[in-house]
Amino acid sequence: MPGKERLPNASLTLIADKKREWKQIALRAPMGDASERLEDGIRHARVRVRTPGKHIVLFSLAVTFMIAISTLVLSRADLALRNHPFSAIESAPVQETFVADLAPDALGRLRLIRLTVEITAPAAEARRLVDERRAEVRERIAFFLRELSPEDLDGPEAQARLKSELLRRINLTLAPEAADAVIIRSLVIQ
Repeated sequence: MPGKERLPNASLTLIADKKREWKQIALRAPMGDASERLEDGIRHARVRVRTPGKHIVLFSLAVTFMIAISTLVLSRADLALRNHPFSAIESAPVQETFVADLAPDALGRLRLIRLTVEITAPAAEARRLVDERRAEVRERIAFFLRELSPEDLDGPEAQARLKSELLRRINLTLAPEAADAVIIRSLVIQ
């Protein structure tokens, strides 16, 4: 072949060794452009490590797709849970706070009562009625509290009677549905 000189086998071996060294440098090099001296100190090897763009794009598309799918599933699951019989969304109790004047005690002193109750209802229809008739429930309980005196609230039996009377008055308002229980969260008499 004219114009091309053939290199001796020793030179080919030296070039192959240098290529292997450059590959090893490229594998050890950090991201981006890097230069490193070879052992003989003569040449610099500039190695550019490229991040495969296709992989980054595919990864970001997969993450976006998974976020979109999970958002869609969670939004539909919320709608499905609202109709489920064991749903925690619907079974949250209604909490009400009442402040009223008590009837005068034996000495004629007036006192205030602050009562916080939770009304729990097992059926969805009863929960809906509690929300719809909230004003009527508040009115019945407020009138009942104004009839009580401080002596009516002394002792554990009195509080049990208070709970049963509150439940009875709430159920009269919700008829034909019924509340399950009335829980007294706080009771303060001043």
